[in-house]
Amino acid sequence: MSRHLILVWLATPLFLLVPAAGLAQLDQGRLVGTVRDTQGAVLAGVTVTATSPALIGAQATVSELDGTYRFAALPPGRYTVAFELSGFTTVQRENIVLALGQTLTVDQQLDVASLEETVTVSSESPVVDLQSTKVGVEFTAQKLAAIPSATDVWAVLGQAPGVRMLGFDVGGSHKSQQLGYESFGIRGQNRVVTEGVDTTEGDNAAGFYQDFFAHEEMSVSASGADVSMNTPGSAVVTNIKSGGNTFSSLNQITYEGRRFVDNNIDDRTQARDFTGQPNLKFWEGHTDLGGPIERDRAWFYGAYNHFTIDKAISGVEPEFTDLAIFDNVTVKGTFRASQKDTLIGYYQWGRKYKPTRGLSATIGPDSILAQDSRSWMYNGQHQRVWTNRLFTDIKVGLFGFGWPMEPAVDWQSSPSRIDTGTNVQTGAGWLAGDPDGAFTFDRAKPQVTFSTTYYLPEKAGNHDFKAGFEWLDDRSNLGNNGNSGPILYRDRNGAVDEIRLVDVGTFETFGDAWTSAEDGNRRIALFLQDRWSPTSRLTITAGIRYERQQPYYGDGIRTPVLSDVFDEQVAPGRTLLTSSKLVPRLGVSWDPLGDGRSVIKAFYGRYYHNFADNLEDVNPGGTDRRDYRFNDLNGNRLYDGPAELGALVASAGGSSTTLDPNLRTPYSDEVSASFERQFWGESSLRVAYVRKMTRDAFDTINVAREGQFVIEVPQEVTLQSFDGGVEGTRVFTVLDIPDDLQGEVNNAIMNIPASVGGGNYDYDTVQVAFTKRISRDLFLQGSFDYQWRDELRNNVASNNPLVSDPLGIDYFQNVSPEVSNRQESTNWQGRLLGNYELPRGIGVALNWRIQSGWAWSRLINVNLPNAGTQVFFVEDISDNRSDTVSLIDVRLDKAFDLGRYRLKLMVDLYNLTNSNAVTNFNLTNGSNFNKINAAVDPRTLLVGARVDF
Repeated sequence: MSRHLILVWLATPLFLLVPAAGLAQLDQGRLVGTVRDTQGAVLAGVTVTATSPALIGAQATVSELDGTYRFAALPPGRYTVAFELSGFTTVQRENIVLALGQTLTVDQQLDVASLEETVTVSSESPVVDLQSTKVGVEFTAQKLAAIPSATDVWAVLGQAPGVRMLGFDVGGSHKSQQLGYESFGIRGQNRVVTEGVDTTEGDNAAGFYQDFFAHEEMSVSASGADVSMNTPGSAVVTNIKSGGNTFSSLNQITYEGRRFVDNNIDDRTQARDFTGQPNLKFWEGHTDLGGPIERDRAWFYGAYNHFTIDKAISGVEPEFTDLAIFDNVTVKGTFRASQKDTLIGYYQWGRKYKPTRGLSATIGPDSILAQDSRSWMYNGQHQRVWTNRLFTDIKVGLFGFGWPMEPAVDWQSSPSRIDTGTNVQTGAGWLAGDPDGAFTFDRAKPQVTFSTTYYLPEKAGNHDFKAGFEWLDDRSNLGNNGNSGPILYRDRNGAVDEIRLVDVGTFETFGDAWTSAEDGNRRIALFLQDRWSPTSRLTITAGIRYERQQPYYGDGIRTPVLSDVFDEQVAPGRTLLTSSKLVPRLGVSWDPLGDGRSVIKAFYGRYYHNFADNLEDVNPGGTDRRDYRFNDLNGNRLYDGPAELGALVASAGGSSTTLDPNLRTPYSDEVSASFERQFWGESSLRVAYVRKMTRDAFDTINVAREGQFVIEVPQEVTLQSFDGGVEGTRVFTVLDIPDDLQGEVNNAIMNIPASVGGGNYDYDTVQVAFTKRISRDLFLQGSFDYQWRDELRNNVASNNPLVSDPLGIDYFQNVSPEVSNRQESTNWQGRLLGNYELPRGIGVALNWRIQSGWAWSRLINVNLPNAGTQVFFVEDISDNRSDTVSLIDVRLDKAFDLGRYRLKLMVDLYNLTNSNAVTNFNLTNGSNFNKINAAVDPRTLLVGARVDF
């Protein structure tokens, strides 16, 4: 029996016997329930009122004929819910804690009125979401402040079940650069939303470095997303503080200096040329103020955040460091125009200054690229409660940034070079991993979203309808700005080998004579969903989403400085394709005991991938590049004209790349099942199985070579050993292309060929998660995931110190029949974090992360007579695994009450065991093989003070 059949067989009892994981939402929370009398009869006409410090005024509704009530959209917070009906005792339920995107069921019984007409009940808040099917976690501002962690969104992602990070922050060590991550195996295809604004950069990253302390709550959902979610990755949803009816403020400063950071270099790492990468300086300051403009009518909130980090880099001389400076301003206003209407306005601006971006053991200080970028986002929102049954929400927003990159040295006096045998870069900066050199990157993302909900009771059960509309124009302009010059020399083990030419212009040709055409994707979506409850214990959520994507590029004019190689281009814009899809989602949630404390959930959903700007290679107004064999005729190692160009090896860009007219839109199917049970003290335990299956992934492929690697060529290779010596000599039989294909390049963006299993990736994950909601004295949360993976792995290893999986997920034309580029592997990870408040205002906190290393293979770099430089695997990646990373962070704090003010002093100790697990090292066989690019940062002490009121 296959592994997949075994997993499905094991998961079947979860579908049949125990409740399912809930549907992730991109909107606010919901309170629903049924009101009955003590005899169990439903009560209609009960006035149900919700009040909270998170809510302007109060929201009220009336129970239906079947006793049900609902609040369709409430901001996260702690609520009091009052139930009032003439002739019955009024009941006030306190301590109802609602999370972002969560649906809580709060049922209530009312007694016949007696002398005591109002009863206040302070009981456990419901924790288990009985209706939605997401597999995720929510973090309130209180939780975020309670544990030792980095103060950014990626630190929160690192705590979310099912999310696996591709880097490790120790005491803010990675705060200046966002970390990659994957969601139950899916890498990329995330959606990052703040205050309703989609700030996703492309199809993956968070395009904005937000003020961590300005968030009221963050929700991370990696599975089970409903029709409001368009992609199969994580839904990262955050909302900003709103102020309140009383003035409040948070002011915090944290600091660590070089003397606060230990040394984790030992003989093992020193033998691999590791020199350490401690923080030399880190400090962060935050201040905010929120409060009423008019009580119960208008609120404001404003915040300013600054942080500076200066960090040593392993293998780099100590006088050169990775410095980063950030500033952020956040403003929000909330106005209740009437009992039915609420208006919200929000603006955020940020600056990122990183003058030595890219500095690493293989990129010296002369080869960095300086970044000084600005980002912004804003939105306007109108919410209206039309009736007890009808609610609407409309948002209009924009996200954008401007990001230029500048080299440290002049390219004419110090031309750009990379040695493909050692990965060492010299000369003017040429961004690692980006083939096009120094760039300017601008993005604008105007967007409009509308959603409405309508409740229809007593029609073969209760129906909670949700419908919506999305429009978004995701525009980006990424192009070589010419500051690194038009030439990259691609040497090999010290000898000239290839040369890359890029069709950049000069400053004199910019303006009307030179425009880099923007790439965009216009997206429109319509969705409709019915959350149907045929009984009080069963909810079926069925939805359909219509998506239309239209990737396009704009007008461009190009006047290359290398006019003897590249032609001038006048490129009119066009729409590349139209992808229109209907997407089903189906979730089932069942309360098997009828007590509102257990739920079994099952879910199926299809998600078509966001094209974003992934078709940019066909844009003729974008950057074109060509790689040639370099015939250095006079031996000066410099390009002296077209006579020195040998056979064309590779190219990219609109002049040599077409779009396959039969391109299929990639998609991912998801199947999940879970059981969750609420226990003592507002705690819950969840067991889940999640299977994600990506199909029809695409890549840019030289179709002239596809299936043409047929000529056997023996290659004798001296293999480097893990200890820096020589393991021995081995002959590899690799495949070259025929002579008549030398120099032939015919690129097409197409679905990955069936010869390697197609663009199909499968990920199976079993998960256990526990949460103890934060209370006056205790908060605890933990999870454990085990995963099986079947995917294509890349043959280009990243030496970026921030990347713990050097081999990405990608297709390449494999010249070695001995080892396939389709590989199977496993991963596992665990999380445990918590806070306990002792008497006298003393608090202790723990944050423990443990994650298995990544499977990897050694890479061989050979130069074939016809195909040029090619890279392949030595062995299956399952033969090797990088270090397991275990990080323990602890906090001790003491609070002092000073009248209205509260002062808290904090001491955080990160990487308590001083682990030096290696996270990135050179995989390419050669003189630098196995040399360390990064290990986890050493034990770090951080001190802080917080004053709030």
